[in-house]
Amino acid sequence: VFGILALCITSIVSSNNRFSWCQQNSLSSSRQKQDDMMIPCSQRLQKVEEQYNKRRQARMEAAASTNVHNLTKQTQFDPFEPDAVCFTEERFGSDSEQRYDAFGDGPKFICGADVITNKNLEAKRRNEKPCLVYSIGSNNDIQFEKSVHGFLGCETHTFDPTLKEEFKGKEYATFHPWGIGKDGATVKFRKSHTWTAKSIESVMNTLGHMDRTIDILKIDCERCEYDAMPPFFDLVAAGKIRVHQIQIEVHVTELPSVIELFQAADRAKMRIFHKERNGWGCMGWRCVEYSFISESFLREANRAAVCGT
Repeated sequence: VFGILALCITSIVSSNNRFSWCQQNSLSSSRQKQDDMMIPCSQRLQKVEEQYNKRRQARMEAAASTNVHNLTKQTQFDPFEPDAVCFTEERFGSDSEQRYDAFGDGPKFICGADVITNKNLEAKRRNEKPCLVYSIGSNNDIQFEKSVHGFLGCETHTFDPTLKEEFKGKEYATFHPWGIGKDGATVKFRKSHTWTAKSIESVMNTLGHMDRTIDILKIDCERCEYDAMPPFFDLVAAGKIRVHQIQIEVHVTELPSVIELFQAADRAKMRIFHKERNGWGCMGWRCVEYSFISESFLREANRAAVCGT
């Protein structure tokens, strides 16, 4: 409309025919806008999702055609950019009592916080199980667990086999001194810690959570992601595990492992909705924060934001 209006203003005095053309096209554009507004909200969101699909396909094709010899450690995450937008994404995990006061390395970008909260309140009203959050990797930084407890009200489980002192967040989460990775593998970490790893599937089985949906899966486990996540994504793709969103810090490693992780996420129909290079302790390239989301929950969160239902 604005482009047509500008063209009309510059030519209105020179041609009556041009003015007639302007009137017709301005009215046509306005009618098109009105017609678009008459399309049901769900259908408009479907058009947005079609764009997301095109972006993901383009990203997948670009990553598949990338010459691995041309990617350095500093650039190995460059082909993997977000392909979707969550209309209500927020940095979540404040150490204060303010929800939107979340800054620094500890908080993560999540989608649809209010949707999670409202569904959790409804579940409690019906005496059903609450929302479920896994926080893998702690180092006794409990900002995220505290915010989940205060603003979402979810049942939270925190996992870290490296803590040397008592977990500080017992008020907010149930702690498990388990390391995540390839089931049964012996893991050595910084010469001071050794443990037998558990897969996420094994953890869910142990805790009796296989019939539940993980609403938020937060992971920062110093490269365990390459052992833990591809098998997890394959179980999601097979419909054996349900997860709504994943906030994960990925670390520089051999490029084939990086590619496999993202390909597995694509097989599971997880969309990337946020990417942030970690400049606090990783020089901006040694580790990168990614937020993934299931197609179904992104649709639900965006519909709630735009359509109100």
